[in-house]
Amino acid sequence: MLPRLFNAVAAIALATLLAAGGFVGFLFGTGRLNASRLEAMAGVLRGELPEVKASEPERVNMTSAPAAAEPPVGTEAEVRNLRKRQRLEMLATERAVRDLEAQRRLLDQVLQHVVQEQERLALEKAEFARQREKVKEAARDEGFQKELDLVSGLQPRQAKEHVFRLWQKQPADAVRLLTAMDESRAKRILEQFKTPDELQVQTDLLEQIRLQGSEGHASASGKTNGAAAP
Repeated sequence: MLPRLFNAVAAIALATLLAAGGFVGFLFGTGRLNASRLEAMAGVLRGELPEVKASEPERVNMTSAPAAAEPPVGTEAEVRNLRKRQRLEMLATERAVRDLEAQRRLLDQVLQHVVQEQERLALEKAEFARQREKVKEAARDEGFQKELDLVSGLQPRQAKEHVFRLWQKQPADAVRLLTAMDESRAKRILEQFKTPDELQVQTDLLEQIRLQGSEGHASASGKTNGAAAP
């Protein structure tokens, strides 16, 4: 009986020792137990109480005080910063609006200048066209006068050939040439038209000359002072 009881007590003691050793190893492994704390625990078991510093509780109390009890830090500064940012954003917006307005005015000025330049160029173009047409007209008149002098100096048969070809290309110029020519010279040129085609051209020329004479007579009659109603 006693040997069995001794064996049971020894087994319990050994299990307790192994459990304690494992627990102590766990504490050392996790950093919760170190040499200084182990020495302090041994001193407590021997009846030695560790000295407690008076300032330690105060320090702990001060560090462990709830942060919620302290007033919020930086609230006024954040409000000032927010107002400052809002002010800067408002100034930036106003500046952007002014810039846009200035750009709009500049664009209006540019468009107005472009319109004025286009009108000026259109006037200059029209004036240039008028001057060019005037030069062309003068050149045509000068050229016509030279043509008239040259044709008037040709033999009637040669002049007839020129008038005939001119009628085929520019009938109005042929009529103008004969109208401006001396009547006797024009008559001798028209006498050279003998073939059927030439006689047809002769008839057309005389008809156009007659129509021009009728239009000129009608214009002159309209300006006659003595033309009164009966």
